[in-house]
Amino acid sequence: MKVMSLNFQINNILKKFEYGNKLEAYKELENIFKKNKNNNLLRYNLAVIQQKLNLNTEAKSNYNYLIKVEKNLKSMINLYNIYFIEERYYEALNLINNILEIQKIEQVHKDKAFACLKLNNIEDSKEICANYLSKNNKDIVSLNILGQCFFAERNFNKAIKVFNDILTIDTRNLSALNSLGRIYHEKRDTKKAEKFFLDALRINGLSFHVINNIAGFYREEGKSNKAIEYYKKAISLNPNNSYIYNNLAKTYFDLNRHDDAKENSFKALKLKPNDGDVEKTLSFIYLKDHDYENGWNYFDGRLSLNDFIKKNENIERLNKKLFRKKIINKSKSKFLIVREQGVGDEILYGSMYGDLLKNVENITIECDPRLLNLFKRSFPEYSNKFIELGSISNLDHKLEKIDYVLYAGSLGRYYRKHLTDFIGEPFIKVDEERYKEIKNKTLKYKNKYNIGISWKSFNNRYASDKSLNLDDFKEVFKLPNCNIFNLQYGDVLDEINNFNNNKNKLLNIENLDLYNDFEGIASLLKSLDIFITISNSTAHLAGSLGVRTLLIKPDNYALFHYWNQKNNKSPWYNSIELIDREKFLNESTNLGSYLKL
Repeated sequence: MKVMSLNFQINNILKKFEYGNKLEAYKELENIFKKNKNNNLLRYNLAVIQQKLNLNTEAKSNYNYLIKVEKNLKSMINLYNIYFIEERYYEALNLINNILEIQKIEQVHKDKAFACLKLNNIEDSKEICANYLSKNNKDIVSLNILGQCFFAERNFNKAIKVFNDILTIDTRNLSALNSLGRIYHEKRDTKKAEKFFLDALRINGLSFHVINNIAGFYREEGKSNKAIEYYKKAISLNPNNSYIYNNLAKTYFDLNRHDDAKENSFKALKLKPNDGDVEKTLSFIYLKDHDYENGWNYFDGRLSLNDFIKKNENIERLNKKLFRKKIINKSKSKFLIVREQGVGDEILYGSMYGDLLKNVENITIECDPRLLNLFKRSFPEYSNKFIELGSISNLDHKLEKIDYVLYAGSLGRYYRKHLTDFIGEPFIKVDEERYKEIKNKTLKYKNKYNIGISWKSFNNRYASDKSLNLDDFKEVFKLPNCNIFNLQYGDVLDEINNFNNNKNKLLNIENLDLYNDFEGIASLLKSLDIFITISNSTAHLAGSLGVRTLLIKPDNYALFHYWNQKNNKSPWYNSIELIDREKFLNESTNLGSYLKL
């Protein structure tokens, strides 16, 4: 009778949660659970409600208990879905594999395809989808993941076809509509992108996912006030969602409303403690305010983000030895420094290698092979400390001998605590023989001034937002007595040929590989009077060499912390002057006087 009474109470509370005051129902169930902690069914129901209320820390604790004591499959499924929300895809995949060993469940297997997609195991993901589509070519879940795979591969035409196929099956499919909006936005077809986002909104104007997506679209279109309006609406529908608060914080940050940005970031962090994306947002706010101590404290949040994980294949092994202490100086431990995500970041944070090498004796620094000789030459007393990327991090038997690992970007919290700690002076040295060789090649052009230009960024979420077209530089080519040299890496030959066919003259240094030959690129940069560039790796190399540089900043949402400054200077490089994209495009006719050539 007592059991029946308890079950009756629980069922009534669950109905109340479903149709009445959710928070009140949760409190009632929580009070009952405190008196019946051995009731696993009650614990499971409590965890489900906690998950629905975004109380994921509490829900995870209860699911883990149930998994431990009875290998509860439903708990395992719900737990990996929380990991999906938290973008903890490695943990999700491990849990999924455990479930599939116990029982082959179709939806779980499809979720494995999703986890593989998020971990960039695209082929594994496509293989799982193909298996289900061979049995049913109208399987919307598999089609959706397959479309996402093509999108991740930037095979936009195939992705568009797949999502249109979904819409022929289900004209109101929100996932397909949102995905098409994202693809067309990535292709910079703004009208089509907005159409698909608005179609989704018309179908379900109460879906916080749909509203969040269209808010993100307006944010990247520079319509920040419209984005804020939609984010606030999404929050009203889902007030416990840290993700939306964080997006709202980013939008306020775009508008330089730092107090509002921090307020929403801290709301997000309260809902989801230790969230890497929220911590990264906070770090950017503090770094722009030159509050470096707080900025670096939150900056390590990036280490848990999916884009960081995907670009650092050894991250799970390396993080087991991650150094997190507040003081590093005079440590006798053996340290391995590993680079950040790209060559540009590696050069930037390399400006702190001098401080590190002077203060810590047992250091080994892995670096991109293209930078190895540059670093060795620039720090001659410590040249033996630099080794090629992967020389230790890829080999377990060598990594075992390392006490601690530090990512280069984390050095800021030790050596750039205050604005006065920034040196900003050149620290990279060119090979003198190579410099003479490149300099002689520029001398055959008789004009007085040498200008270098670079206009594209690649392999980055915001690459297209940072990039310009060659036509945007046409005023540079009107400057008198100037040689204009190409410093743009990548597949741009056709663009250059078409541009030069229109009576322009962008010069190339013969036999100079602008992607791999950083020694030659450095020598060409040192031969210039000025370098005009967007935010890419060559900009960092120019700054590290002390080359006078005009850097064209993208819009705030695509701007990294080192260029996102209150004025036109970055403390990282004294020789770089920052200019807003719109100002460069609108005032390029005055470029001659601006450059003072």
